[in-house]
Amino acid sequence: MTQGKDRFIILRKIKYSEADLILHALSPVGEKLSFIARGALKSKKRFGGGVLEPTHFVSFTYKQAEQGQLNVLQEATLLNDFPGLRQDYDRLELALHMIDCVSKVSQEGDKSSEFLFNLLGNALKTAEIAKDPLVLKMHFYIKFLLQQGVVNAEPWMAPFFKANLAETDRLLTYRELVDEELRNVEAMIRHYLEHATL
Repeated sequence: MTQGKDRFIILRKIKYSEADLILHALSPVGEKLSFIARGALKSKKRFGGGVLEPTHFVSFTYKQAEQGQLNVLQEATLLNDFPGLRQDYDRLELALHMIDCVSKVSQEGDKSSEFLFNLLGNALKTAEIAKDPLVLKMHFYIKFLLQQGVVNAEPWMAPFFKANLAETDRLLTYRELVDEELRNVEAMIRHYLEHATL
């Protein structure tokens, strides 16, 4: 097994056996990788302080797996836990929902989806501070759907498409539009994610 080291956003954490965890994480090139963290639930030294939580931006050192096996996590360092998300239930819920959207479309072996990593990282940062999480939700959805090639840009989407996620608060003037269109866009997202994972 060769050694690997990279930065990741943790997408999912699954308890496996008495003390192990399985983690799904997104790399900077947009590839989803799976790891086993042996003894993670007991080892405070290697994986202490709640490092291995979904939404966390981390650095992993690991043994790279053979085909069809899990990478073995050796060490994890927390780079950003986006503390603002945990000050507010709505923000945390939105962050976990955005993680779930990305988790469903990201794939093992896909090394050409940097935009997914960048979209998610920027969305998590913005979710800490956005004045209106619903406007951010719409902003994220539109960028996500357009990047996935699921929708054609309609004229009303232009402000959301043109602004960076970091500029979400500049879109607060479109709040009425969000109220009008969010249900339709959520239906598109649901439909797409159901079929994306088949």
